[in-house]
Amino acid sequence: MRARRLEEMRDSLGLLPWPAKSPLNARVTKTIDKGDYTIELVAFESLPKVYVTANLFLPKRRDGRVPAIVYVCGHAFSEHGNKTSYQRHGISFARNGYAAIILDSIQTAETFGTHHGVGRQRFMDWYSRAYTPAGIEVWNAIRAIDYLETRAEIDPARVGMTGRSGGAAMTWFTAAVDMRVKAAAPIMGISTYAANLEADTQRGHCDCMFPINFPRHDMLHQGALIAPRPLLMAHGIKDALFPVPGYREFERVIGGLYQSYGHPERFRNIEVDTGHADSDYLREEAIRFFDRHLLGQPERQLEMRYENTPESELAVFGGSPPRDSMNHLAHELLLPIPEFERPLVLAEWELRRTKLMNALREKVFPAPAQPASTPMVRRLAPVDRQPWREIEIDTDEDVTVRAFIRRPGKAEKPLPALLYVASESEELRDIDGILSAAHRRNASVRMVLYPRATSPARLRRTHSLGLLRNAMHIGHTLDSLRLHDVLRAVEALRAEPGVDPARIMVAGDGVAAGLALYAAILDERIEQAALINPPSSHQDGPIFLGILRHLDLPEAVALVAPRRVSFYSRIPEAFEPARTIFELYGRPERLFLTMHLEGLLEGLDHHGFASGN
Repeated sequence: MRARRLEEMRDSLGLLPWPAKSPLNARVTKTIDKGDYTIELVAFESLPKVYVTANLFLPKRRDGRVPAIVYVCGHAFSEHGNKTSYQRHGISFARNGYAAIILDSIQTAETFGTHHGVGRQRFMDWYSRAYTPAGIEVWNAIRAIDYLETRAEIDPARVGMTGRSGGAAMTWFTAAVDMRVKAAAPIMGISTYAANLEADTQRGHCDCMFPINFPRHDMLHQGALIAPRPLLMAHGIKDALFPVPGYREFERVIGGLYQSYGHPERFRNIEVDTGHADSDYLREEAIRFFDRHLLGQPERQLEMRYENTPESELAVFGGSPPRDSMNHLAHELLLPIPEFERPLVLAEWELRRTKLMNALREKVFPAPAQPASTPMVRRLAPVDRQPWREIEIDTDEDVTVRAFIRRPGKAEKPLPALLYVASESEELRDIDGILSAAHRRNASVRMVLYPRATSPARLRRTHSLGLLRNAMHIGHTLDSLRLHDVLRAVEALRAEPGVDPARIMVAGDGVAAGLALYAAILDERIEQAALINPPSSHQDGPIFLGILRHLDLPEAVALVAPRRVSFYSRIPEAFEPARTIFELYGRPERLFLTMHLEGLLEGLDHHGFASGN
């Protein structure tokens, strides 16, 4: 179980497999003599052209190799890197016999990068890649340990790690996946996902604070990966970012785990009567923790005085960082989008298809794709002055979605059926327009579904974003939850009286077209999918956690083959490679252009029929 959890943790950070350890190209640009310690201004490349800037504090008085501390910073802002705002920690460690390397985070470094891709900058492809900036920060810390191991002054068997806030999270994650961290002291950075969701803490958190949780871990699982190595935590009772019930639950459970290992003395949580703040007291307690577990040092008088060096003097690149920096593209370097390589023979594609379907069901959509029972449907009153009847469908426990259904009065034989997936703010009368031919012929059952958090009234953007970020904590996105609603609605439509269950079509416009497509992929009883203005890449939606680790939308279309996929009005060029797969099945006509949804329902894949019908 531990090995599996470790692999899942690395995967959720985007570090499975490990990136190649390219040359560090480390250099010291300047050394500052501070009397009893020195500060070296260090740069290295964690990946090619991804520059990490750091200050290395070294005690001058050394009796052999010294233990080293990797200090990772919180979100303090300075044009010279956030390392400059935490230099007191490096000074304190150096004056008490430790080497300490303080790393800039890419969010506030001498070379531009960002942590706020989803939360502020709307880089929604981060979730589709399952990219978190925690991944590159953890990798930078791992490479910092690699660098420390090259230094003759440092004992590589005695490496500790600490940091506050965002630095606490990076301490937490790095210690979980790198056993070289012998003791960890994350300060003000731990709770549980349940407590975070209840308090809606995502409003105040940066994207770096969390792995992409498609393995559906909790912070308890992450803490268990650190045990039984020494772990010190500290929290403020008034800290709204890390709710008290969450960290106390963590303390209870993980404390019990250390007890079961026979090492209760290795785990401690300090609770202080403050908000989200650092303090001299916590700085001293962290050093005493490392004294016990890295030095084997009993209580001693610590030297805690410090005098900060002007920030500009600690800039590694002196205000002129490398112009070839790739820090801003860390998400592309760690997690490139796989190419759709068209196979030459059907057997090759079938192997690829099996691999992709397993990945979709096991990693991207781990909930059952085929619900065991038909969902409950409640029929409401007809819509005023319209031929639609409103219904409610229970798609999940305590989740009910709205739908509208329209059908002929009488039918002599089972009818084809259409499930149209509505987009955010798409009104029923707008959908009526695109279904006008189907309404006129009235030879099918039509259902319009409004998945959860979708209604004719547009969601406020901040509300939608909050739902998305909170859903990630439990291994979902808003779109993956909506896809579940679509699959359940298909079940409800299939059970409707008079519907031919073998002739179900799903359709949608824009991102909803992507939902319809994946419903057809996951439910192979669906006969066909009709895509209206679909995005050409998951970079534009729908957002599913980690989908771009496996495939993009053009290859997703190929997964429906040899069943029918039509594009309404036009076939975007990006989807042409999918035609190869339909050709391998001998059914090239089943990937086609349409302008007539009713023709699709009647089984037509051409336009050779009278428009007056």
